[in-house]
Amino acid sequence: MAVGIFQLSGPIKVIISIFALISAYIIWDYFFTYTADAYVSADVVLVAPEISGFVTEVPVDRNRQVKAGELLMQIDPEPFALAVQQTRAEEARALANLRRSEAEVQVAEAAVTAAVAKVANLAAQQQRFEELTNSGFVTQQRLDNISLSLEEANAETDSARDMLRAAAHQVEVMRATYEAAQAATALAQYNLRKSSLTSPVDGIVSEYSVNPGNYVLEGVPQLALITNTDWRIIANLVERHAARLKPGQTVYFQVSSDPYRIHKGTVRSIGRGVSRMDENPRVLPFIPLTTAWVRLSQRFPVEIDMGEFLLNHKPMHGGDARIFLFH
Repeated sequence: MAVGIFQLSGPIKVIISIFALISAYIIWDYFFTYTADAYVSADVVLVAPEISGFVTEVPVDRNRQVKAGELLMQIDPEPFALAVQQTRAEEARALANLRRSEAEVQVAEAAVTAAVAKVANLAAQQQRFEELTNSGFVTQQRLDNISLSLEEANAETDSARDMLRAAAHQVEVMRATYEAAQAATALAQYNLRKSSLTSPVDGIVSEYSVNPGNYVLEGVPQLALITNTDWRIIANLVERHAARLKPGQTVYFQVSSDPYRIHKGTVRSIGRGVSRMDENPRVLPFIPLTTAWVRLSQRFPVEIDMGEFLLNHKPMHGGDARIFLFH
């Protein structure tokens, strides 16, 4: 006679119930993925000055939309304008020195030409005097004098050529100095332009603490812009779920800015690597594995396109999200 489940002994009922719960969990976990470890994200551009100086103006309001090229912050331009004047004066002096060196080269070239002509003339005289000396028409003394003059002329030619080489080298030095002065002027002009810090992209100005009178440092971000492009949800999924996803797969999500509706999105990309340590600089994403009292399984970031949600809603960067999907 068959025995009904309600007629089984207590321990067997417990074992069957536990088995049923485990089976239900495995089936649920295999076919369904859900996480509240997700958030809305957009590209954030950190805006830092390329020069250091005192802030004279911050003409933008917090949380306001700005266009690319719009002035965000003005650094006192006077020191940089003075630097431009100084470098221009140094550039003019370097150009004058270059022109003087080029003139000295021309003088040295003329001296070499004259010395070479003198050597040629004396060499011709020496040859003629040698013939006349052999014929008895010129004394040996006169031939010796011509030979001595020729040696002196050759020495003068060598000296003139040395002077020409030195003058040519000086031109190269002066040209390099002039080019360096030109570069210094260009850099000073660049720094002057960068005293006006403009928005590199269209976006929304986040909260900031910089005010007129503050001294800001080169390379230290002072404002952040939340761009209006590339909105997405980043969901951190455990490895067994992330590994089974495919780009383009349908995902359903809910965000805290619109908590009573479920929206449809698609998987954009699946992270294939994370860092096990919070390194600096952070190249791979780092997802903490522990909370205050428990260690979590390793999770991987999954990017989700928000689809038609963006047509009628204004997302909030960093806002909470929840996602679920069926495999």
